[in-house]
Amino acid sequence: MSTLDNMAYASNERRNQNIMKLRQAFNDEKYNTISQAAKGMGYTYQTVKKWAIDGDIPLLDENGTSIVKITEDNQRKVNEKRRIEHINKLNEIFHKKEAITVSACASKLGYPEETIISWAKQGEIPLLMANNELVVPFNEYNRPYWLDSDDFL
Repeated sequence: MSTLDNMAYASNERRNQNIMKLRQAFNDEKYNTISQAAKGMGYTYQTVKKWAIDGDIPLLDENGTSIVKITEDNQRKVNEKRRIEHINKLNEIFHKKEAITVSACASKLGYPEETIISWAKQGEIPLLMANNELVVPFNEYNRPYWLDSDDFL
């Protein structure tokens, strides 16, 4: 094998690794759009789009349309155990008052706001959205203790 062949092989191997990382992050709900993946992975929009097409990963484009046809084989395969861990962590930081808004939780956990909203709904966590409405209403189980304390504000 020539040096050029070795370089081509190494480049293709790196590309395949990046496609696998993209698929893993997509399944973990870290990326929903090409833009999120490009920003998170540190590559250009076009590069990540090409990887998603080659890897048959249905990320959304700028118009909210999947760049590949969604099939049973390429749908997001969420690890439910990991999702529960994420929801529990979200609940923990909310109740510890480390972050009480969707955007603060997204920043703290490193996930997109739409993923945080989805987890908040699933875990019945009353995070505050940008429009000053709650993701889910308060109830007897999710109302934080600090909301009724004198030192809230």
